[in-house]
Amino acid sequence: MDEALADVGRLLLRPGARDVTGLAAAVPGQFARLAGELAAAGRAGSRVGLVTGVHIAWAPTPAAETDGPVGTAVLAAALTVLGAEPVVLTDEPCAQVTAACLAVLGAGRPEVLPVSADEGQVRARVAGLGLSHLVAVERLGPTADGRVLTMRGVDVTGSTAPLHAAFALPGLVTGAVGDGGNEIGMGNVPADVVAACIAHGDRIACRVPVDALVVAGTSNWGCAGLVAGLARLAPGHRDVLAALLAPGVDARVLAAATAAGAIDGVTGRPGLSVDGVPGTGYADLLTDLGALARA
Repeated sequence: MDEALADVGRLLLRPGARDVTGLAAAVPGQFARLAGELAAAGRAGSRVGLVTGVHIAWAPTPAAETDGPVGTAVLAAALTVLGAEPVVLTDEPCAQVTAACLAVLGAGRPEVLPVSADEGQVRARVAGLGLSHLVAVERLGPTADGRVLTMRGVDVTGSTAPLHAAFALPGLVTGAVGDGGNEIGMGNVPADVVAACIAHGDRIACRVPVDALVVAGTSNWGCAGLVAGLARLAPGHRDVLAALLAPGVDARVLAAATAAGAIDGVTGRPGLSVDGVPGTGYADLLTDLGALARA
């Protein structure tokens, strides 16, 4: 594996709301695998599904969180540069924020599903999109007993469309980006590891697996890391992809998310922050990822 690609994966383990090194240690090589799959999707001109959006139901004013849609918008832009066609799936509570993020960079067609959709309806809708790949970005999924739980252990099954059902469709290359153990894709991490590494991990662990899981301090950072990885794997597009990692790009998308009503998923409050980390507090990480993209 390109040593710069390995360096990208290591940078992503900077703590956001929590230490994620234990989760990442359980899925070695999967960051490189997902980056490679997405690069191949670009070369083939494939249609790639990106699934995102977490509704923070416990907040004083419930709303979609900033982690997920922001990174998804940047990743969608990168896939467009490479020649892929990104389709972004979310549910109604997260639709406004997701659409606002996508509009900033002008990439990614939104597909919104109702919370009331059942698993069969989700699978039928996604099967009709003609996707080759399906990647979840900070999207909660069910535990072993079928419930969807927040990091605090709050049951949000009833307000979360079962988009995880699409990951069981045959013929799709699947991936995920997550940071908390309760997201789609964390089925790749043994349940006892999630329990040992994450508060309430024995209760909240999502058991939906994917072909390749990226673990990062925040899921937005995980998407930025994938963009850096794509730049390494597609040198003809390196400068354009690296430009997407400029802190100013993230700031614009984050501002759009907040203006559309997004809140911080840790504090439950509006503001230019992700998982309790202000946007200015991780600008250096984006700069470092941009440097690795150009290396």
